[in-house]
Amino acid sequence: MSPLTVEQRLEDFDYMWKIIEENYPFLEVNKRLNGEDWLANKEEYRNEIAAVKTDDEFFRRMRFILSRLNNGHTNFLSKEEYPWFLNAYVQAGFGYEPWINVFQQPNVLARYNQKPLAEQQSSNGIVNDMNSGEAGSQTGKTSGNVKKVIIEPEKIAYLGMRSFAGSLMEMDSSEIRDFLIEVKDYKTLILDIRGNGGGNSNYWRAHIAPLLINKPIEYNTYLLYTRGNYAETFMQARQITRGQQPITSIKDEQLPNLPSEALKMFKTYSKNTDVVIPQESVGFKGKIYLLVDNSVYSSAEGLAAFAKGTGFATVVGGRTGGDGLGMDPLVVALPNSGYVFRFSFEMGLNSDGSCNEEVKTVPDVEVDPDTSKPLLDQPAVQKVLELAKSY
Repeated sequence: MSPLTVEQRLEDFDYMWKIIEENYPFLEVNKRLNGEDWLANKEEYRNEIAAVKTDDEFFRRMRFILSRLNNGHTNFLSKEEYPWFLNAYVQAGFGYEPWINVFQQPNVLARYNQKPLAEQQSSNGIVNDMNSGEAGSQTGKTSGNVKKVIIEPEKIAYLGMRSFAGSLMEMDSSEIRDFLIEVKDYKTLILDIRGNGGGNSNYWRAHIAPLLINKPIEYNTYLLYTRGNYAETFMQARQITRGQQPITSIKDEQLPNLPSEALKMFKTYSKNTDVVIPQESVGFKGKIYLLVDNSVYSSAEGLAAFAKGTGFATVVGGRTGGDGLGMDPLVVALPNSGYVFRFSFEMGLNSDGSCNEEVKTVPDVEVDPDTSKPLLDQPAVQKVLELAKSY
């Protein structure tokens, strides 16, 4: 690609700015949590972009500017990340066409030095390894993602998962199921998601929670939308434009901790009554503890919020990382450079109306979540063992 001109870089900056201004949900949250009034810094940031000399410097500066939003789902993608994300969207299938289309734009392919998807598929590229998880489970291989420990035979079991990556789901599911069947009569089960940055919420919604419950669990959450133009195609593809209610109606929900900007910044909302139903339940009747820390994010945060909001598990450890409600971040290709960034576009509210990205999940039992010591010497595990004695 030819190097960008100053005008092209500024056009790309303005394009990014407008998308964030019209679609991003956490501008006020960023002010409250980090003292950062991002929109107020436009001229300063624009001058910085005007001063850069190379495309690489432009990318680094744009990445820094976007990072000032302080959100783990909002960032520019590196050349190393491009194939991983494209693979995930292709694997997800129906409803992800707008995401894939962004990645397949000619200027994006040129910028990230990629071939069109059709060429990659025909040359045994991106999609042929997608079923490797299933093949692995059939051959008895394990991903190494799941840690299983019998702490006290017949009484206390431990199950840790470092990631909820969709690519691990099939391989991990049989390993998790077999272990839960083994410990179904135990009095205490520790689920450990410390350090888990998320992946696919179906990991826990399909392969953990349904096996451990004996009756359906219901939980209300809310998603707020600015309804910026850019988001509409993505929302339609995922069929979430249906069932939207005007934001003024949210007052009827009696949410004590609704953020002050909810009625000003957003146009619509949806109420999600989340029902998790027992499926292949192992009949566990004991007590479940969920260990969390500030690295718990995205779909792992979804499990923490679910556990705390429903009593599915007693949450132990440190406050989580947040932004665990809603769907995948949107992706945007800058028109001149072809650089791609992604961003959160929904504000997820916990059942009390608090913003999940802002308050995260506060554990039922707060204790040092440090994982650096051997498992049984870790404060959070020791705390659960102490609690288990009184159960």
